[in-house]
Amino acid sequence: MTGKTAPAASRHGYRGYALAMLLVVYVFNFIDRQIITILQEPIKREFGLADWQLGLMTGVAFALFYTVLGLPIARLADGGMPRTRIISVALALWSLATALCGAAQNFVQLLVARLAVGVGEAGCSPPALSMIADMYRREERGFAMGIYALGIPIGSMLGLMLGGWTASLFGWRAALAMIGLPGVLLAILFALTVREPMRGTLATPVPRIASGASLRLMLGKPTYRQLLAAGSIASLVSAGVAIWFPPFFMRTHGMSMAQVGVSWGLVSGLSGIVGGLGGGWLIDRLGRRDPRYALWLPVAAMLIAFPFFLAALSAKSAQAALLFLIVPIAMNSAWLAAFMALGQGLTPLAMRATIAAFGALTTNLVGIGIGPLLLGGLSDFFAMRTGSAAEGLRFSLLFAGAGYLWAAAHFYLASRQLSADLETEPA
Repeated sequence: MTGKTAPAASRHGYRGYALAMLLVVYVFNFIDRQIITILQEPIKREFGLADWQLGLMTGVAFALFYTVLGLPIARLADGGMPRTRIISVALALWSLATALCGAAQNFVQLLVARLAVGVGEAGCSPPALSMIADMYRREERGFAMGIYALGIPIGSMLGLMLGGWTASLFGWRAALAMIGLPGVLLAILFALTVREPMRGTLATPVPRIASGASLRLMLGKPTYRQLLAAGSIASLVSAGVAIWFPPFFMRTHGMSMAQVGVSWGLVSGLSGIVGGLGGGWLIDRLGRRDPRYALWLPVAAMLIAFPFFLAALSAKSAQAALLFLIVPIAMNSAWLAAFMALGQGLTPLAMRATIAAFGALTTNLVGIGIGPLLLGGLSDFFAMRTGSAAEGLRFSLLFAGAGYLWAAAHFYLASRQLSADLETEPA
């Protein structure tokens, strides 16, 4: 079933189900990716780690294979291998690897297990975004991508809440095993019930384009280059918020792991859902008037987020900090729908999965790969200067916050030639 093209995939009822299943898979993707963030403090105590090592574990160890393997997997998807099959196998692999993280007996074993999580998760978004682009027309795609992107706040919220709760009761090892294994059952359900959509709206085969030619074509577009830069910097800020604020609340405001899991999980999850839905809806609505509006929205989001982010870091109580963070988290989600939708809109049909993977490679290499390690190193540096691990982490997050302004500049530059660079889609 999964290997056949399904003409019915264009029908509203079925494509809604397919999009919902892709969303659930992406939720599991982020549950397994983000659960490690709430478990950093007990892991740090057990293995005697520094913050830069936590950054290595949460960032580079995961992102190394996640980013590099995304391109060859996307080539398989663009070359005709059923994207549903790729996603099912990837989901089963990263779920098992997450459970194995709980069996690690030392830091090196934990790094290897996190590498395996990255290997599995590399097979998720490139084929998923390609499927969504085939199921939804350009004028509908922003909202559809926004729905898919809800996997980030929902998965992060559930990972934080379930991870904090189960770890407080059974320990961090049991939490990883209990939350990782259900993904294997979801992989089976996805493989049995989701069909491969027709590529584009064409019944004829789509010609294959070499990876080098695909990348040269896309990088020749000024809009795409600026979009990559904006997404990479915005991803660094988003990763800094997601990975380092749980330890920030524990160190600065004395919250327990379970308290952070519930409060931070709810605030980040619900705010991200509002931002993702609102951003996707506005992108479609405004983009019909002028495609540049789809990029002016992220510009506004970044500029609005910056002062609230600074206020959260200087707040005197955890409650005030959480309230201030509602705005930056919502704005972090608003830019992602524009990045996904316009990345696919700029891309010819035959290379959608490949370009989605290349976009994931660059943004995640900076955001997930370099970001946590860089901010962890800065945290250690400032902690030595201030004599306080809490203050060291605060200064490190201040550094990340400046990325809001930097990303806004690139989103604006991307909008200047957007209309000229948009590709005409097949009728």
